[in-house]
Amino acid sequence: MRPKLLVAAACALAIFAAPAAGPPEPKDGLSVMREVDQRRRTGREYSEGLITVTEKGRTKTKSWRSWRLGWGGEAKGLIQFLEPAEVKGVGLLTLSHPGQPSEQWFYAPAIDRDRRIAKQEKTTRFLGTHFTYEDMEERRLDAYTYALAGGEEVDGARCYKVVATPNPGEESQYAKLVFWVLADRFVTIRVHGYVGDELRRIFHGGDIRVVDGRSIAHTWVLSDSKREGTTTLTLRNVHVEAPVDPGLFTVTGMRSIHEAPR
Repeated sequence: MRPKLLVAAACALAIFAAPAAGPPEPKDGLSVMREVDQRRRTGREYSEGLITVTEKGRTKTKSWRSWRLGWGGEAKGLIQFLEPAEVKGVGLLTLSHPGQPSEQWFYAPAIDRDRRIAKQEKTTRFLGTHFTYEDMEERRLDAYTYALAGGEEVDGARCYKVVATPNPGEESQYAKLVFWVLADRFVTIRVHGYVGDELRRIFHGGDIRVVDGRSIAHTWVLSDSKREGTTTLTLRNVHVEAPVDPGLFTVTGMRSIHEAPR
């Protein structure tokens, strides 16, 4: 082979062997969170899982199913509990509205009663867990102002640290939220929620799996500085863009237990 051809062949091999260029370094906090939002966004989703509450030396586990239609400020979500028997059929319906507070409804089959969650109740604990009703809502990207606070390692992984402050007029128990986002995959793996100046809740994500091209944390462990113990949320059987019946997302639809999509 001639020298020029050898050089050309070597250059071609170098081009194909070179690793693909990753996304450019984000210039600000909004860029980080926008990338997180875009990579995680789906139009429809179904999942199952467990909520395990460990408190005062006791552990209680509840199983649930969840459906979502839409995303962010237009999302509709339904959670229904299946086990143990005392929570079977308990439901939480969340209807997001662009630029407005979310609407939440709770159904208790034991007394056959549904009720709308009042504004002042959204900071209270949800079904005996460390989560509040507000924590169960979808977060809107445009509801916050973001600041990039540098980078830190979490569990040995490089992360972007982003401070999110609710925009004026937004209703939230949190004065600010601090996100740690994996720099290579743009997945949130830790969130600190501040009430006033106090760090109140820590959400720690893990067990990241790829589902239909999306990296999704399948476990979240929540602790609360005002309460003993933790709540662990475990996802399983996640289906992205699964068939979802819009009729589920009504107060009437919440009152019936629905089957998993096939």
